[in-house]
Amino acid sequence: MVTSEYITQSLDTQIEAELIQFKLWRRMSSEQKLNSVRRTYRKGCQLILMGIEHQFSNCSGDELKQLYLVKRWGNFYINLQNLFNIEGDLILEDPIWLIQQLGTIFDSLPIPYYVSGSVASSLQGEVRFTEDLDLAIEMKPEQVSLLIEALSQDFYISEVAVNEAMQGFTSSFNVIHLQTVEKADIFISGKDEFSVSKMNRRQLYTVEETQSSFYVCSPEDTILQKLVWLNLSQGQSKKQWRDILGVLKLQREALEFSYLGLWSEKLGLKERLQKAMIESGLSRDLLG
Repeated sequence: MVTSEYITQSLDTQIEAELIQFKLWRRMSSEQKLNSVRRTYRKGCQLILMGIEHQFSNCSGDELKQLYLVKRWGNFYINLQNLFNIEGDLILEDPIWLIQQLGTIFDSLPIPYYVSGSVASSLQGEVRFTEDLDLAIEMKPEQVSLLIEALSQDFYISEVAVNEAMQGFTSSFNVIHLQTVEKADIFISGKDEFSVSKMNRRQLYTVEETQSSFYVCSPEDTILQKLVWLNLSQGQSKKQWRDILGVLKLQREALEFSYLGLWSEKLGLKERLQKAMIESGLSRDLLG
């Protein structure tokens, strides 16, 4: 039984229907959940492309491809479009494919990493379309040139941007797969206690179909990090809040509430986390 404070993910969804939906998601294997993320992402990309084709029906294939890339990446693509070949068919890939490409490179160097952001919350909670693939890495200065060399054949990567992120002038840099033009935001993991904890608690996510695996932020750290980002936006991001509720609703008793209680207190997030738990049908007393 849920309390009157329970909030559904969408206003047009009844509580009973949502409870059944999350129950079915909870029964999914990791492989089924991963494929659900893939389908949602590809469907989102296809809808973007269909909208462009409808609006610009007289454009050539290459023109439609360029319009699609501008729609996806905006000024970021416009500023760098001379780096990419827009001739030929548009290749649609999902973030899981991109994670596997990057994860293989990170593992070979080796550079510890994990998937974070809305791809992580989609694997651990409610699946939704997201434009961004976020990864955190723990890289030593002497590994910068090795990473650039390993990525430069198939990816756009800026040595200046990497060094600025390593020196703390920015928090992240971008890499773009040159053939598919899929983008990832790479965040440099800090040396503070919370950043170290997140890296130490990352979880290996196995893809049985391809016998491969990649690291994902733990569900607890996904919740906490999204609460941090929500604070930075002064609580204005509805997507972040929905992602947080989705992870809480799907993971429920599997979560390590003592860890959530400890770090929400340290990070000044406890009150907001308690609110999220109540809206997810969980007792805030679980935090201790």
